[in-house]
Amino acid sequence: MARTPAFRKLTKLDFAFLLILLGVGGRLLFRSVFHTANIETVLAVSMIAGAFLGWRYTMLVTVATMAISDAAIYALGAGGEFGLAAILGITAFTWSGMLFAGFIGAAAGRRRVLFTTGSIAVLATISIPATLLYDIWTAFGFWMFVAGPHGLSLASVYSLQIPFTLIHLASSIVFVPLFGTIFAWLAPAPEYIPTPEPTEGAP
Repeated sequence: MARTPAFRKLTKLDFAFLLILLGVGGRLLFRSVFHTANIETVLAVSMIAGAFLGWRYTMLVTVATMAISDAAIYALGAGGEFGLAAILGITAFTWSGMLFAGFIGAAAGRRRVLFTTGSIAVLATISIPATLLYDIWTAFGFWMFVAGPHGLSLASVYSLQIPFTLIHLASSIVFVPLFGTIFAWLAPAPEYIPTPEPTEGAP
């Protein structure tokens, strides 16, 4: 007898909504309360959205998370010393950097079923180059819109970025497998497409 498509505990939209809440809450908590911008949850939820839900949902989760958390951060007074043009430029680099990470997660998700411990470990490993790509990209954006106009060289910006990148790598290595393990049990199960049963008689 053919089975019908089944989901686990959440639909895809439920899953995406919880990821957005986790991304926004984690970013605001670590940045505005603990003042540790390089410990954050957005990259993790972006990669998990891509791996479990696909590239369309990683766009939804990433853009919504960044928009809501950026609005709250700037409303609290952050970035006022940069000016509007610099803020818009930095925003373009940070948002696109998170989308890059999400698309890396989506590419990984297309190649394996992400409901095993080994697959979560692979996703955590992939988060290392994703984090490095994000930090290299956003540091370049910071140099272009903030540091460069004030006379600081790109090499100096990358040199100063190193300790913050190490912190960011530790953050990703912790949050990607942690969230991935939790959401693996809540994610929509892979759709089952029944095959037609053979019937008797002439073909």
